Amino acid sequence: MDDLWQIAGGLCSVIETAGATGHPVHTKITNSGVAVGELSELDNNEAQSRSQEAQTRRCWCCAGRESARSLRASGSEFLRFEDLLGAVLDPVARLVRLVHCPIISGTRARRDVFLHIGGGEKVLEAVREWASQVNDRCTTKGLRRYHVLINPASGSGNAASTWQQVRELFACLPFLEITETHTTRAGEACEIASQLDPNQCDGIIVISGDGMVHEVFNGLAHRSDRGEALRIAVGHIPGGSGNALAKSILHSSGEAFGALEAAFLIAKGKQREVDLMTVSQPNQPDRISFLGLSAGVIADVDLGSEWLRFMGGFRFTLYAAVCIAYPRPLVAELHYWPATSEAPAGPAPGLDSELPPGPWVSISGAFTIFWSANMAWMSYKVHLAPGQCMGDGTCSLVILRDAGRLALTQFLLALESDSGTHLDVQGAEKLECKAFRLVPAASVRGYFSLDGEEVPLQPIQFWPTGQGRVIGSSPDSRMDSVMNV
Repeated sequence: MDDLWQIAGGLCSVIETAGATGHPVHTKITNSGVAVGELSELDNNEAQSRSQEAQTRRCWCCAGRESARSLRASGSEFLRFEDLLGAVLDPVARLVRLVHCPIISGTRARRDVFLHIGGGEKVLEAVREWASQVNDRCTTKGLRRYHVLINPASGSGNAASTWQQVRELFACLPFLEITETHTTRAGEACEIASQLDPNQCDGIIVISGDGMVHEVFNGLAHRSDRGEALRIAVGHIPGGSGNALAKSILHSSGEAFGALEAAFLIAKGKQREVDLMTVSQPNQPDRISFLGLSAGVIADVDLGSEWLRFMGGFRFTLYAAVCIAYPRPLVAELHYWPATSEAPAGPAPGLDSELPPGPWVSISGAFTIFWSANMAWMSYKVHLAPGQCMGDGTCSLVILRDAGRLALTQFLLALESDSGTHLDVQGAEKLECKAFRLVPAASVRGYFSLDGEEVPLQPIQFWPTGQGRVIGSSPDSRMDSVMNV
C-alpha cells in the first residue's frame, strides 16, 4: 500500500501554517515522487506529475516558514524524489516529516511537509515501511558518519553561521551521524584527517575554503593506509573566499552556488572521483594537490591580496587592478606530457633527474599567467577550464604568454564574465596534460599558489598519484549532460 491516507485508515492530515492540524489528505508514492492532496487532481503518470510539480512549488506545508500557504488553497502538491531527502517518522508525536528542498527561482529552499498520522501501533509499523520506501528512492542507503570541520576564520568569517543553517538540515536526517570540530589553527584539519578510522568515518565535510580541503586530502593521502584512507570521501560546503571544489561540484550537478545546495547534495550521498597529483619541490616534502597551481599575475592576485581576506571574494577583483597596472610575469621552462598520448606518464622521477623518455612538449618564455586546473572552476567566480572533469585523469594548463596590459585586462575580464572567451584572447592557450614540470628562472620574483596556498617559487613537478573521492553529484539523471560543460 503506497498511500498514507489508506494506511492510517483515513487519519492522515497535513499540518497547516502555525502548527494547526489540517484536513485529511492522500499522500501517495508515485514513480517519480510523493503526491499530496486529492488524488482526483493528480494523474499518476510521470508526465502529469512533472506538470503538477511545476505548478505547485509554493510553500503551504512548513510551519513557521515564510510564504507559507495551506494545502487547501493550493489543492495539491507534488514532491519529486530528486528534491526530497527522506521521510522521517516521529512515533511519539505521530508525525511524518518529508524533508523537501525544491528549487524555487533558481535556488533551493527548505519546504518540509509535516503530516499527522492517527491509528495504533500496527499503523505506525506500516508508516515506517512507507517511509522506508520513500527513503530508498531519495538518498544513498545506510547510515553515513560524517566528521564536519568548520573554520571560523576562513574567508569573511561566516563559516560558523553557515554551519548553523546546515546543521538544522542534517539534524532532520536520522541516517546522518555527525561529529563536528571547529578548527583553531592551520594544519589541524590535516591532523584530524590523518587520524580518522576509515571503518568509523564515511566522509569529511569541510566548511571553509579550498585551503582546508587541501589539508584534508594531504592528511588522507600521506597515511600508511593511504588506499583505505582515501575511501573517506570529502564534501565541501562553501565557507571561504574561493570555494572551487564546491563550485565545480555544484555547477556540474546543475545546482546554484550556495551552502544549502552543497549540503543537499552531501545529504543525497552520491560520490564521484577526483584526480590527485603529487607535487614535488627541492628540499620540500611532497604534497598532494586536488585543485592546481597558479603563477604570474594570478598568483600575485591570490597571495598578494591575503591582507584583504576580510573582504571575501571581492579582494581578488580589487587586487587584480593593481596587478594589471604592474604585471609580474613568470619567466620559466614548462615541460608537459600531453593528454593526447595514450601512454601513461609512469613513475614520477626525482626533480634532480632528467624527465623520462616520452612525448614531452617544452615551452620557454614569460608566462604572464600560468594556471593548472584539475577541475573546471578555480573559484566560485572563475570558470577557468570549461569541460575539465575532475576525475578523467587529465589536467588543463591555461597560459597567457608575453601579454601587455590590454590583453591581460581582456583575459581577466573574460574570466569574470564566465563566457569562456578568455581563451580567445591573443596569446592565451589551453593545454591538456597528464603531468608537467615547471622550472622558473633563477632571478624571477613572484609566487606559486598551490590549491590557494603559497609554496616556494622554485622548480615544481605535478605527477598523477591516483584518485580521492568527493561527495556531491546530481540527484537527477537528466543533469548528466552538464558534467562536461
